[in-house]
Amino acid sequence: MSDIAIIVSLLSLVAVLGLWLGHLKIKGVGLGIGGVLFGGIIISHFSTLYGIKIDAHTLHFIQEFGLILFVYSIGIQVGPGFFGSLRQSGLKLNGFAILIVLLSGILVALIHLIFDVPLPAILGIFSGAVTNTPSLGAGQQVFAELGGENTTAVMGMSYAIAYPFGIIGILLSMWLVRILFKINIDKEAADFDNSQNQQKEGLDTLNVRLINPNLGGLKLKEIPDFESHKVIYSRLKRGEELLVPKVDTVLQLGDVLHLVGEKAMLHKMQLILGEEAHISLSTRGRAIVLNEQW
Repeated sequence: MSDIAIIVSLLSLVAVLGLWLGHLKIKGVGLGIGGVLFGGIIISHFSTLYGIKIDAHTLHFIQEFGLILFVYSIGIQVGPGFFGSLRQSGLKLNGFAILIVLLSGILVALIHLIFDVPLPAILGIFSGAVTNTPSLGAGQQVFAELGGENTTAVMGMSYAIAYPFGIIGILLSMWLVRILFKINIDKEAADFDNSQNQQKEGLDTLNVRLINPNLGGLKLKEIPDFESHKVIYSRLKRGEELLVPKVDTVLQLGDVLHLVGEKAMLHKMQLILGEEAHISLSTRGRAIVLNEQW
């Protein structure tokens, strides 16, 4: 059998066994995608035991290509909502992630200095303990460029040893936190959904008649704190004429503005502009003046 056929067969076995292990759960807790690593360890053990050897160059290509696919898949998965999450809780969560990496780096540096653990091994332990596969690839690339080809194997072995404990440590930590603080997962999930729904309160509309004499003759953009109010001025009724207002539209006393936004913000704008107007600004049967300037 050719080397390519052997490699494809072994990779298929690793994938099948790893996914099967990942789906196994004990009291609702499973390894997830981390089961693939355990599948690789098992298949590697038996392939070595039975004298199955893989070409080093081919193995290196598969390793690099697999890492590229892994990082690419993560980017595709989290990319669409990455910048949006930064505006919510993303900065706080990223801060925690940076803190974890810094504390882990300090810890492995102390282990390296106190116990004189070789640097390649300590870098592999660091990558495995924080379950960060890209850092393993980066470290191996650096050592390969420095001429330490043998050290990359040491890093991989250290990573494989530390990775299971990294996963188990995370699972045990979450389990202990759940017990110590008596956390009810279902209740927490329901409370979170309720808070999210409250934050996503639907938009409302309000017609406001301009009676504030201080605003007469001003442009729409000159309304105090115009940009910070998060209100849309969708229509303006002046006499029998219905306009689509722009930022440069000059306001006149008696104008009726149709506002769209959150209820609290609409009430705030009513206090600034004037009084609520109980009239309809429907566009049905009316001519709308756009006032386009070319």
